Amino acid sequence: MVKIILKFIFATGIVYWLFSSGKLDFGLISKSFSVGYGWLFCLISIIIQDLISAFRWKLILSPGVKNKLPNIQMIKLTWIGLFFNSVLPGAVTGDLIKLVYARDLDKEVSKTFLVTTVFMDRILGLMGLLTVMGFFSVIFYNDIIALSPQLKPLIQINFLLFLGAIVFMTVLFFPKNLQDKILKITDHVPILGKHISKTLKQGWLIGENKKVVAISYAMSVGLQLLNVFSFWIITSPFYGKEVPFEHLVTIIPLGYIAVAVPISPSGLGVGHLVFDKLFSFVGIAGGANLFNLYFLCLIAVNLVGFFPYIFSGKRHSLSETQQFEEVSNSSN
Repeated sequence: MVKIILKFIFATGIVYWLFSSGKLDFGLISKSFSVGYGWLFCLISIIIQDLISAFRWKLILSPGVKNKLPNIQMIKLTWIGLFFNSVLPGAVTGDLIKLVYARDLDKEVSKTFLVTTVFMDRILGLMGLLTVMGFFSVIFYNDIIALSPQLKPLIQINFLLFLGAIVFMTVLFFPKNLQDKILKITDHVPILGKHISKTLKQGWLIGENKKVVAISYAMSVGLQLLNVFSFWIITSPFYGKEVPFEHLVTIIPLGYIAVAVPISPSGLGVGHLVFDKLFSFVGIAGGANLFNLYFLCLIAVNLVGFFPYIFSGKRHSLSETQQFEEVSNSSN
């Protein structure tokens, strides 16, 4: 509880500083309603992302679950997780609560397997993000650098992250004999060896079902493109200059990565600060205001998860997530 309070204070402090320094202007919210259908398209886009995310998780869960997973149940569980991600600092919190409710679908499913599916879902989502960001950085490198020399180091970081994603996906499908040889080496690495081995084992557990991984990865790439589109469609009327969608695909994902760090609810404050800086690199003022529009759409959709939570017919306490958290920590 102390951590939660401190994180809310931290996030609120950033928002207050941005507002008092003139970097955050809530007047843009009312103005955005009179400019096209950005809000509608953004909301629809985020809803579609959440539906696809539910089916991706169902795909990942299916090999280890005996009972058939109803689509509507997977959507409900996904939205319950999103709801708690929004009201509690740290995306992991929503995932753990989602797992408590997921176990009701099949009591025989182990906690370790459920935690692994969330790990897989998160990792493949990140790989999709890095792939989209890196691919567009390579294709439009010269055009993006022309926008601002300040972007050059950021784009180079994109290249490294993209390379890391390629290496990870390659390692994921290493044959068993090669996996064993690598584990023997990592086990002898001082201090970090055991942690590296556990991470590798978890990753290779994911890679055992290549078809599931391939389809989920493709879904992740599409999801991340749709996510960037959500941001672009509601904010583009306020750039004050022409910035093509394909150029922003190299910048916006960097902000998403920063927001994913679980130090505030849904990136409150942190996201405002990061996007304010990122958009300044391309000569666009008010990045905090732009993120605020997307942030409000995201929160509005996530809060819909309150209804499946209330009408689920079952009440699970937050303390029940501790068992999953212990499993998760032992796997790291």
